[in-house]
Amino acid sequence: MPLWHNIAELMDYYIPPLPPVYWIDIARECNLRCIMCPQSQGLAPRPARMTLDLFRHIVDEVSAQRPLLKLYLSGEPLLHESLFEMIDYAGTRACLTMLHTNAVGLTREVADRLLASSLAFLSFSFDGCTPEVYERLRPPAKFEQVRSNLQGYLDRRRQCGRGPHTTIEIIRMRETDGLIQPFVEEWMARGADDVRVVPYLTWHGLVEDRQVEPRPASPRFKPCAAPFQHGCILSDGTAVPCCLDVNGRLPLGNVSRQPFRDIWSGNEYRRLRLQMLTATFPPDSICARCDNTVRET
Repeated sequence: MPLWHNIAELMDYYIPPLPPVYWIDIARECNLRCIMCPQSQGLAPRPARMTLDLFRHIVDEVSAQRPLLKLYLSGEPLLHESLFEMIDYAGTRACLTMLHTNAVGLTREVADRLLASSLAFLSFSFDGCTPEVYERLRPPAKFEQVRSNLQGYLDRRRQCGRGPHTTIEIIRMRETDGLIQPFVEEWMARGADDVRVVPYLTWHGLVEDRQVEPRPASPRFKPCAAPFQHGCILSDGTAVPCCLDVNGRLPLGNVSRQPFRDIWSGNEYRRLRLQMLTATFPPDSICARCDNTVRET
């Protein structure tokens, strides 16, 4: 009997525990058009912002496991007028929260509110190697303004002695390669808890490939953990397999119509997990051509 038949039999009754981490797309709009982000190409139509009621509904459903809720996916979370209510509500249900922001809207008032909130993790996407590189990658943001925002936040965090664990991210790609080490050293010296160098992704082929090394000509498949460990919910409540499916090309259900627990144990997720373990995706599947399921030979 082929191995995949044994796996299929196992998947008939195996359901992973509910995820320890959720991406929740509270804001689908963005104030930038970064060339390495699907926002630069335009996203499929969905509500620009998740309603506070829908967010509370999701938190109520998943909070028993006290997961980490990442309040971002396709857009800029600081644009949501109910952001701090969302952070507070998740905190009352013993959930950890995290933001990932471009810091354009990181005013002194916003920084102070973040520092006073229950937010556990804060990540800034900057790529600010030089003004020329940054402003080419992240129009229409201005390098000096955003760097000042970040430094002001770090200074106030140091002064008040509290605040979320803070990371600054830079994407390794053709434009930044060779400039990364000075960037890391600068922001560690400025007070960041961590500086992460993240790999370039094409978002399932939505943006141009700007990786430093080309993808292998004959890639090997590697299973992705997302369908087994991550929950991802778009602004209208659509559950998708991972945080790269910003356009909902592989919908698995909708939390406004059925509990996430039922979606997680439902046939669509079961089928996806089996395909992931056996590399039997349809040719047009987003998972079949994803950066995260390919490794060098």
